Amino acid sequence: MLNCLLVAIGGAIGAVLRYQVALTMKSMTPAYAASGTLLVNVVGSFVIGYCLGTAPETKTISESARLFLIVGVMGGLTTFSSLTHETVSLARHPDAGYSAGLVHLVANIVFGLGAVWLGAWIAHERPST
Repeated sequence: MLNCLLVAIGGAIGAVLRYQVALTMKSMTPAYAASGTLLVNVVGSFVIGYCLGTAPETKTISESARLFLIVGVMGGLTTFSSLTHETVSLARHPDAGYSAGLVHLVANIVFGLGAVWLGAWIAHERPST
């Protein structure tokens, strides 16, 4: 129960941070409205990489702190950081090598873009009621 609470609180913080960064960056760079998304994706990827790069054996970051920060805050801030971490983990797997990471990354991008396109097309093409 405590773990779920840590993730929920962290997720709320991450979502609010994402919203604030998006507003701030949009006002600072109106010609590039998606700059906030880029910033949270890069920052989130760095933070998750740092947190996951600290060896669990050293107890530098406790399990509770990892749940709060990685799953909660970074999950609320950006899911891209999870995608990048999973891609690197798959690429480093001794049995699969880089090909598994590459397939995972390409599949997420292709199917993600396809799903956005399909959802928008269905929403646009559905009959009016």
